[in-house]
Amino acid sequence: MTLRQMIAMTAVAGVIGAAPVGTAFAADSGADSADQATQTQSGDFSDKQLKQFVKAQGNVQSVMKEWQPKIAKADGDDQKQTLQKQENDALVKAVKSSGLDPEVYNQIANQARNDPKLTERIQSFMTPQ
Repeated sequence: MTLRQMIAMTAVAGVIGAAPVGTAFAADSGADSADQATQTQSGDFSDKQLKQFVKAQGNVQSVMKEWQPKIAKADGDDQKQTLQKQENDALVKAVKSSGLDPEVYNQIANQARNDPKLTERIQSFMTPQ
């Protein structure tokens, strides 16, 4: 399964609209990310992490908006796979550019689907553009 498919399958509903990223992101993280993941496994996310999550979410949505039409128009499986790899690379970069580890991004997104209080906290960091 491609990262794009995982994102599409696990998108958070509602105002958040967060798209958890797949295991490809987790494999791309370093030592600092392991520390971050350990600290947040209990769901105790800092305000800083939630602000980074909001930024990462916007970045991921922009990447998907850019790449999905290209992938949909691909001629043949080889071209589609090449474009999906490029999209995956762009998604990794999009999450990392927010300053948030992809594994922590996943944890926040997954927990937000079932935790209205976390969803409210995330929404509190969203500002109209």
